[in-house]
Amino acid sequence: MQSLTYQDIIDEKIAEWRKSLSNLEAQAEKSAHGNQDELRTKIKKLREAIDTATIQLHDLDAHETVGNTMQTKDEILKIFRSIDKNFVGNEETTPFML
Repeated sequence: MQSLTYQDIIDEKIAEWRKSLSNLEAQAEKSAHGNQDELRTKIKKLREAIDTATIQLHDLDAHETVGNTMQTKDEILKIFRSIDKNFVGNEETTPFML
């Protein structure tokens, strides 16, 4: 089996976050009117956090070298956890290859 690069893992994780965000948006549309504003605010904050994480993750990947691989891995995992904790069911979905 071919191992995944950090780029592959990062792209998969970002796609997972965006799918979860779309699911939240669908839930917000179906929720009671009073809850919609609260959910929309949460969704907006999550979207901003995902956009920021995406930039940070791609930057980390671009600057990864043999000398900083472990530090890069730790930073990637930290970013993954910071977003995953916002999605029910994603708390422990860190790719095992990392």
